[in-house]
Amino acid sequence: MKPPICAICNKDFRVNIKSGGKVWFNISDEDKTINDANNEEIGFIAHPRGLAWFCGEHLDIAKKYSHLELKEAFIVIRKELNL
Repeated sequence: MKPPICAICNKDFRVNIKSGGKVWFNISDEDKTINDANNEEIGFIAHPRGLAWFCGEHLDIAKKYSHLELKEAFIVIRKELNL
């Protein structure tokens, strides 16, 4: 699994994991199948598709768009944040 580094601003919060969190986004059936196949092939759980880390500053906005697929959510989040 990827370390806790914000997907928006790249803030590393490994030192204080409680200063951020993970958000699950909607994933397509195709991505679910790819996830399962990748995990079987490598023999362990890799970073799941549709899961991303966010610092405390960006966690709420990420949750707001968790009903979207990850790529789509990032576009909307960046637009809302004027990035």
